[in-house]
Amino acid sequence: MNSRRNRVDRNVPRRSLARVMSKQGLCSRSAAEKLARDGNVKVNGKIVRLPEALIPLDATIELLNKTASPLPTKTPRYAVMNKRRGVVTTAADELGRATVYDDLQKFLDEKNITERLFAVGRLDKDTEGLLLFTNDNEFADWLTSPENGVPKTYLAKLTQPCSDEAFKKLQEGVAIEARGEHYVAKPTCVRKIAPALIELVLTEGKNREVRRLFKALGYSVKSLVRTGVAGLRLDLSAEPPTLDGMPLPSGETREIQKTQLLTLK
Repeated sequence: MNSRRNRVDRNVPRRSLARVMSKQGLCSRSAAEKLARDGNVKVNGKIVRLPEALIPLDATIELLNKTASPLPTKTPRYAVMNKRRGVVTTAADELGRATVYDDLQKFLDEKNITERLFAVGRLDKDTEGLLLFTNDNEFADWLTSPENGVPKTYLAKLTQPCSDEAFKKLQEGVAIEARGEHYVAKPTCVRKIAPALIELVLTEGKNREVRRLFKALGYSVKSLVRTGVAGLRLDLSAEPPTLDGMPLPSGETREIQKTQLLTLK
């Protein structure tokens, strides 16, 4: 009862039971929800029935009845889109705007893929560049968890040149607000490509983080492109842009391997 595992460590991040089960590779979130509600999940020796209960990421989880919620077999698929400007990252839009899934459908039809692929994270309507799609819930969780520090590279073109003072603040970290929370956003790398062209690498992925960073410094972003995610890098010097030397025009999608994402650049 007094084991180290059962003590509360406030330094360990806590997530919902269903998400932790998914992150630990035990099952999908939907399967985790059913297992928990059926009383088939023990967390650190105690049965937990609430899928939304917050537990440590390193909690010891035991499945009491692994056959209670069988998982359908499926082929893991990974794809990357060069998202075009003006489309929203949502399955359906109440305003009738074009979505990334409209563009994705052509790729699904060509590859004869019938299972649903979902976007890993989001890019806002006016942001272009690399957007991942998969049916691998566990790997998607790994990619989007801030704890894993997966790098995402952006190229921001500002409406005016970035001063040396503002550039220095970018390097040191900028206090911003996102979804009602205040925090300091600090890129892991910042480069000034041209007076008004800044490349920066982030690992958190907060809502509209790049635009909020520059707004806090008094700048507006004229255009924004995500050029890198994990081990993928979009080369904008070519026309059309290329990924690993192969063309990936705006709005098009290509199937990739999981290993390409795991090789961090």
